[in-house]
Formats: sequence, C-alpha cells, structure tokens
Amino acid sequence: MAMIQTMFMRIVALIQTFITLLFFAPKNPAPIAYGGTPYAPAAITEWLSLFEDGETDYAIIYQDGNASIATGARWLEEFLEEMTGGDIAKTPLSLASQQDKAIYVGIVPPGADGADFAEVKDEGFVKKVVGDDVYIYGAGRGTMYGCADFIEQELGCRWYTPTLKSIPKQADAAIDANLNSLQNAVLEYRDVYWDAVSKSPEFKAFHKLNSNMGSVMGEEYGYGYHFIDFCHSMERLVPASYYAEHPEYFSYRGGSRTLAQRCLTNDAVFEIAKEKVFADIRSTSPNTNNFYSISQNDNGDVCQCENCLAMDAKYGGPSGTNVWFVNKIHDAVRAEFPDRDDIIIETLAYSYTTEAPTGIVPNPGVVIRLCPISVCQNHPMAECGHNKDESWFESRKDKTPSAFSKTIAAWSAICDSLYIWDYNTNYKTYSIPFPNFQTLSPNMKFFIENNTVGVFALGNYDGGSSAEFGEMRSYISAQLMWNADIDVEYTMTQFMKAFYGDAATPYLWEYLNAITRRTVDTIHMYNNLRPEAMMAFTGAEYKKFDALWDKAEENAAGTQLRNVQMSRLSLRIHKANLVICEFSPTNPDRIAESKKLFLDILALGVTGLQENEDMYLPYNDYVWALRPYEWADPIAWVDFVDESKVVPLDIAAYLAANGG
Repeated sequence: MAMIQTMFMRIVALIQTFITLLFFAPKNPAPIAYGGTPYAPAAITEWLSLFEDGETDYAIIYQDGNASIATGARWLEEFLEEMTGGDIAKTPLSLASQQDKAIYVGIVPPGADGADFAEVKDEGFVKKVVGDDVYIYGAGRGTMYGCADFIEQELGCRWYTPTLKSIPKQADAAIDANLNSLQNAVLEYRDVYWDAVSKSPEFKAFHKLNSNMGSVMGEEYGYGYHFIDFCHSMERLVPASYYAEHPEYFSYRGGSRTLAQRCLTNDAVFEIAKEKVFADIRSTSPNTNNFYSISQNDNGDVCQCENCLAMDAKYGGPSGTNVWFVNKIHDAVRAEFPDRDDIIIETLAYSYTTEAPTGIVPNPGVVIRLCPISVCQNHPMAECGHNKDESWFESRKDKTPSAFSKTIAAWSAICDSLYIWDYNTNYKTYSIPFPNFQTLSPNMKFFIENNTVGVFALGNYDGGSSAEFGEMRSYISAQLMWNADIDVEYTMTQFMKAFYGDAATPYLWEYLNAITRRTVDTIHMYNNLRPEAMMAFTGAEYKKFDALWDKAEENAAGTQLRNVQMSRLSLRIHKANLVICEFSPTNPDRIAESKKLFLDILALGVTGLQENEDMYLPYNDYVWALRPYEWADPIAWVDFVDESKVVPLDIAAYLAANGG
C-alpha cells in the first residue's frame, strides 16, 4: 500500500514537472529584482569621536521616569561597550552632574530652535548632534526606537536574530558630526510573527515592532499594542455551549443550524458578545493599546437565515452585515467606557467578508484587518491577479489583472484604520521552499500607498526553527515595516554573511536566485497548498542545488554551519514530499534517507511541519515510506494507518535515544 501511494505521488510530481518545465519554461534570464533603493553609504565630511582607544569623555544621560527611554539608554550602553571594549557611564537626568560631553536620551537640547523636535510624531524620533553633544529624542516609544536606530545606522551594529548580534570590534567609535535625522512611523501597528523570533519581546522592540500578539510587550518596551482576542473570536464571545438551548444563535445553512458561525442579526448574540467584550475591557490595563477582535470563525459557513440574507442584500454582502454588527459593538463600548482611549475594536476582512461592503462604513476608529489569503505570493499583489482557488489551467495564464488591488482600494476608501494580515509561508507544509523575498518590498509599498496603517506578517509561528530562510524573512519584514524602501538585496546579503558566514553566502545566493527565478517564471505560489502543487525543477537543477548546498556546508563552521544545515532542510523536505531524488521509491536506501531526514529535522530545531500540528513518529517502514507531509498529521491525510500508534512525539526523548 505504501509503495502504491508513494508511486502515485511520484507520478503526480513527474507529470507536474514535465508540463511546467516543457510548456512554461523561464522566459526571462534577467536577475531577480528584490526591491528598494540601492544602498549607498552616507557621505560624511566631518566626524565626531565618541570613543578613542577604548576611552570616552561621554556619558549617557537619559530622561528618567520612562521605562522605554531607560531601555534605549541601556541598549546604547551595552552596544557601545561591547563594540569598543570600554566603559561609558549611564545616568538618569535627575542624578546627572554637569557634563561636558553627553549622549542625551529622551531630552530636547536647551536653547535649540526645536524645529526638528517639534515635527516628531508618535513613535517618531530625532537623532541630532548639537555642538559636541548627541541628542536622541522621540515621542512615546520613539526615543527607544531612536536609540536602536542610532546603534544600527551610526554605530554599524546589527541584531539579526534573538541569539545573533553583529557588533564590530573596534576601540574607536565616531559618528557624523552633522547628524540630523528625523524619522516618523509610517505604520502605527507593526508585528512579525515567526516562531524563530517572536519569543523575544526585546528583540522585537529593538526592531521597532510594537506588538507581540496576545502578550503585552511590557512597560520597559512601551507596552505597544495588545490583542485580547487575536482573531476568529466568535467562538469565545458566543460559545458553542449555548447551542443546546439556543440553536437560533448559530448560523443557518441548508435548512438547519450549524455551530460553525453565529447569527449576527440575532439580538441575543449581540448582547452576549457585548457583555463579554465589556468584561474583557474591565479586566485589562489601560496602559497599553488593547485590541478587542470581533471576528468570524475560521470557516465559510456564514449564516443564511432570512434576516442575515436581508442584511447582506442591504449592505452588499456578508462583509456589510459584519461591519454593521461590529459598529454596534463599538458604539456600545464607547458609551460604556467613554474615558478609555486604549480600546480598539477590530474585525477581519477574510474569506466571505473579504470584499468591501456598500451602503455602510466602519465607524471611525474601528480597525479593518484585510487578509489577502488567496493571492499569489511570488508576484507583487498590485500586478498579479491569480489566486489559489482557480483551476490549474487558469493559473497558467501569463497576465491576470490584480483583483486584490480593487479590494484594498475599496476598503481604503471607506475606513480610516486599515490593517493588513500578510502571509509569508506555506501553512500546509511549513518548511518547503517559499521564495517570496522579491515581493516583500513592493507589497509593503503597495499596502502603504493604499492607506494601510498597520501590518501583521504571519509566518511559521509554531514550528520552531524555520528551515526555510524564515529568520531572514522575518528580519527583512521588520525592517520594511519601518522603511519600505530599504535595499532588500543588500540587507539580505548582510544577514546571510552574519547568519551563514561570508564564505557560504555566495552559494546560498546562487541557490536562492535560481529557485526564485524558476518559481517566478513558471508558477503562482500560495500560502496553503499541498507540496505537490508548488514548485518543480529538473533533475539537473536538483543536482546543481545539492552541489551549492554542499559548497555552503564546506565553507561554514560552528553555529553558521548548523544554520546552513537547518536551511538546507527546506530542499530536502521538498524532495521527500515529491518522492524524488534520494527519496525516490526506486532508491533502495529511501527508508534510511527518510529516517536521517526525520532525525535532522528534530536535531536542527524544527518542531512542527504544518500549522497547528504536532510532530509524529513514523512507527514502521510503511509510515517511513510516506512523505513528511503525512508525518505531520498521518491521521488526516492517510486512511490506512494504525491510529492507536499515532501519538505526538516526545522530541527530546527521541533525540536522546537516537543520538541526535
């Protein structure tokens, strides 16, 4: 049975490869354009010395009484001292004595005209040299962000992952004596959610991200934005336990009620949801900006009762009924809590509520979080109109105008708080190649041009190490949320050199460019597809890719070698999912290769292969003959496994027993 299934998947893979490469071979030999303004170092004509031979006349003086300002001052102290090997005093303003030279944090220079400082908006900052003194001043969390920016731009340090910093070791430190930089946030809400980086609020704060989803960032990071319910909240607001006595609270479909969604035109549903939101508000601190999500469950079973259909018809579809309901909640909240400025009512434009309504607009202050979940991910959203629900033949069309351009423009026209939920991985099979770096910058610019004021970038959030350049993707995404015009290729190169090593980087670039060129030219890529529906390459290309990874491994050592091996897992998992190359049924060592891959996946820190699924241990040679896609959840995808033996894997115990 296993042989039949694997042979079938191999035939599917071979047919797809043949059709894709024969009829849709690359037409464009041009290099990939990753976006942004080409990097050019600043032309500095006069220098201000902060350290010489590890010694300094400077002190850091910071405005006390603000925990995030103290965090920024601490970062300056730590990075300067590690960089130069010297010491620099750090003192709150209330305790500071007269200082000839200082880096002032959160303090406006006395007697200055204040023009630059007066232009600072919330979360913005000024970095400025006045005489021999340096001033870093911002609004709200802006001073902390200004310190992080000074560390990056003026000192040349980088913090690439929670465990990887790049700090030049030099006894001297000097900056532009004419430094005068004003920066204001373009996006009010910024969050990147990858398992590889999201467990460190300090790392996120350093990169000017101001949310950690359901966790408060903390006073030391300025609190930021906090979600009480992050999404799909109706299940909690109006629980399924009501169904037995009140089935009318639930969605009507095909002549009966279903637990999938709620009937939004039912007055009792509104009252129950309203009181739940009120209780949530009373239990949360006003120190942070609190999101209360009023959003549909994650399925398409919208209510089709007579009242809901009438409301849908009145307001242009289910999105109009949803906005009507959320507006009612918002009105009630504002009346009950008139002095709570921290409250933000939010909803999704997702699935059946994706398209903007007519005849109704969201209340001022209601956040609409638009979810482009079906769009192509390897071509810019402003240009490509292909979507994952179209047929294979429709997906072969060269040009399809972007429908999402109309969708985002329609929402932008009717709401003043438009957020985007962006998707940056394949959730059905996390670790296979997902070459979308070339779209990150143009998509971010596209969002901003359409009046987006918040972006959430979702990646592999429950699978440990990304195994697919996820650490680099999350870093680039964070950088773009503050400045959508960074030189992406330059920034990626600097990341690669630190994460994989200088010598390994050229081989990884050749690999990444090759798979990106092939994918851009032959397919449309989506975030929720089975592995056999994604990219395909020729046998010669797979040999070339493996040779490049071999070279990268040969030219890396220590932690950087481990990072190379971790990222190489993506190609290995891809091949195993397509049952090709060393994972072909014709290879007598295929089972051994599968076992080796499984052990390496666990040893290199990958804890999940698919969204919300535990890892399982293949329990006999039949299951080992299946694909990693089935290992992630064999009960869901395979009808003839022994369910009694399919149990979540104790990864630590398995590694200990197998020498991993």
